[in-house]
Amino acid sequence: MKKEIYKVNPIVIYPKCIIENGVQSDCHVCPERNICASPRSMCIRPYPGHKDGCPNYGKLPTCPPDIPSMYDQIFDTSNVYAVVTKFNLKEYFDKRRANRPDLPEGQITNIRNWQPIAIKENDYAICEFYKENPNLSDYVSTRLLECMGVHVIDTMKEVGIELKFPVKDYAYRVAFAAKTNEGALEEYGFDIYEPQDKHKKGMKMLIRKKQD
Repeated sequence: MKKEIYKVNPIVIYPKCIIENGVQSDCHVCPERNICASPRSMCIRPYPGHKDGCPNYGKLPTCPPDIPSMYDQIFDTSNVYAVVTKFNLKEYFDKRRANRPDLPEGQITNIRNWQPIAIKENDYAICEFYKENPNLSDYVSTRLLECMGVHVIDTMKEVGIELKFPVKDYAYRVAFAAKTNEGALEEYGFDIYEPQDKHKKGMKMLIRKKQD
């Protein structure tokens, strides 16, 4: 696992509906769904096998339009760190082909197989970030970035990281860590998760508060 830390200035883009009405409309029926500049609209962009975009849209509490806020409402954006890991897809695919020559290529490259590994690597990198920076122990990390309006591609481009899609040889995982704005967690229905696993101890992740 290769970890890199960058100081970043998050580029947050609000959907027009939030700017004008204070709430996000249903992207599926929005007349501007195909031209919306906010990364929140990416969730309903079609991709192979899903003509209406991500099937979790509108169903999970961490997905638009239910996730209630934009990144700069939750976090103090004056001091944000990006925790970046780079997962070697080519190496992973080659190893899978060698170990399981019977598998169809589609199963070898299926995102559901490699993405959890890449996410776990990023989790460990976040833990290392906290261990290496005890003065930032009150910072909260999250990968819920695009759904909170962060244009991750343009934000990371400013520090020299080129995120390209679809991914080929490498897949980047990006988490941001920053202080939360006073009272924001309670106001917008968020909480902080601190895993007790020995490999993840010290980690603070933003999660949605459980509904009563």
